[in-house]
Amino acid sequence: MLSYIFIFVLGLSPELQAVFDLPLQLALQRAVLLGCLAWLFIGAYGAGLPRGLGEKRFYPLWAAAALSFISLLASPFRGYIFNEWGNYAAGLLIYFSASFFNKEERGRAEAAVAWGAWLVFAVALLQAFALGNFIERPPLTNMNALALYAVMVIPLALDRKNWALAAAMVVLVVWTQSLGAALAGLAAAGFYAASRLKGRELKENIWLLAGLAAVAVPVFYLLQADSVAGRLAWWRSAWGMFSLRPLAGFGHASFTWAQAAFQPAGAFREHAIYAHNYYLEFLAENGLPAALAWFWLLFSAARAKTGLLKYSVIAALVHSTMDFGLSVPANFWVFCLLLSTPSEVPGFRLPSRRAAGAALAFACLLLVSLALLDLRSLAFEKARVRAAACRDLAAAEAELRPALGTKLFRAPALELLGRLNIADTAGGPGFRSSVYLEMALLENRYSATAWGALRRIYSQPGLESRAAGLERRRREVFK
Repeated sequence: MLSYIFIFVLGLSPELQAVFDLPLQLALQRAVLLGCLAWLFIGAYGAGLPRGLGEKRFYPLWAAAALSFISLLASPFRGYIFNEWGNYAAGLLIYFSASFFNKEERGRAEAAVAWGAWLVFAVALLQAFALGNFIERPPLTNMNALALYAVMVIPLALDRKNWALAAAMVVLVVWTQSLGAALAGLAAAGFYAASRLKGRELKENIWLLAGLAAVAVPVFYLLQADSVAGRLAWWRSAWGMFSLRPLAGFGHASFTWAQAAFQPAGAFREHAIYAHNYYLEFLAENGLPAALAWFWLLFSAARAKTGLLKYSVIAALVHSTMDFGLSVPANFWVFCLLLSTPSEVPGFRLPSRRAAGAALAFACLLLVSLALLDLRSLAFEKARVRAAACRDLAAAEAELRPALGTKLFRAPALELLGRLNIADTAGGPGFRSSVYLEMALLENRYSATAWGALRRIYSQPGLESRAAGLERRRREVFK
C-alpha cells in the first residue's frame, strides 16, 4: 500500500517542483506522512509491525530528526521556514519506510521514479522546442538540480536495463551543461572502476581509469572563475552562520533568509537561495549535533548500498560538495529512496492493544495539529499577498493584524510592512517603515531584510547618527 503513495510522490514531484507553491508542498508532505501512518496502523492491527523498526542503524535517523526539529524551534527564522522542515521530514520517512519494502514494493517505487524521469524528459523537450522556456524555467527549477536528478536516475535505469531511459538522462546531463553533474558522474564511474580493480582486472580497467582522468581534466578547466568566486562567497556565508550558532544552527532551510546578513558590503554575488554545498548548508542551518547524526547516516548507508544504485548515491554525495541539488525537495526524496537498504531483521511483531491505541491517539492529535497549522500558514500566505497589493498603510496593517498577534508570524509580518514603502509622511521619509523594521529586529536580530532596509532608510541626509548607531548594533550581533 505504501509503495503506491510513493508512486505518486516520487513520480510526480520532479515535474511539479517548478511550480512548488505552499499548498502543493503541504499536500505532498502530508501524503507521505499519511501513507506512513496508515502503513503502521494496518500493520499494528493486522499481521504485525516489522521487527526491524528498532534497528540500531536507524538511531542516527531519529537523532538527526529530533535535533533538526529542535533547531527549527529555536530558529529566529521559524516564521519563514517551519513548513520547509516538512520536506526534510518527508525524506526521512521515505528512507525509513522504504527499508521495509519487499522486492515487489521496491520494484514499484523504482518504476515510479523511472516513469517520472520519462515525464521530466518529455517536459524538457516540450519546454525547449514548443514553449521556449527551458532555459528560464527548466524542470526541477534549475539546470544543476535537473542535472543531479538525471545523474541519480542513470544507474537506476542501467540496473533495470532500461537503456533508452539511461540515454535520455545522459542527453539531459549534456543539455544542462552542468560541470558539477559531470564531476559527480565521473566520481561515480571512478568508484565503479576502482571496485573492479582486483588482481588481473587492473589491466582490464586501466584504460577506463585513464579515460575518466582525461575527461576530468577539461571539466576542471572549464570551471568559470565567477562560478568559483560565487561559491566561495556563499560558503563563507554558511561558515559564518555556523560560527555564530554552532550548536543550534539557524533552522532547516534558513540559509535563504539569513545569508545576506553574513556577506560583507559589496561582496561578489551577495544573494543566493542555497549555499551550493549541501554539507556546509546543513551544518549552518541545523547545527553540529544534527549534522553529525545526519552525515553519519548518509555515509554509513552509502557504504551499505550494493549494486548499481550505490553509484546514484555516490554521485549525489559528490555533487553536494559543490551544489545544492539535495536541497531541492523532489531530488531529496528520490535520493532517500535510492539511499535506503532492505532491513536485515526478519519477521513481524504484534504490539499490545494498549500501545497501539496510545500510538493511534497520538497520531490523530499530530494530524489535527498539523492541519490547524497548515490552515494558519495558508491564511497568512493569502494575507501577505493581499497586504502587498494594498496602496494604503492602514489597509495593509488590517490584513496582517492576525499575524502580528502571533509569535510565529509576527516577524515576517513586520518585515513585510517595513518593505511595503507605502507613502506616509507622519514622521518623515521612511519613518513608518523604520518603526516596523526596528520592531522586526526585536523579534529576530539576525534579519538580513531588516538590517538592509534600515541601512537604506538611514542613509538619507540628516540621519547620520541613526546610521552610525545601526552599524554599531549590527557589529554587536554579527561579531
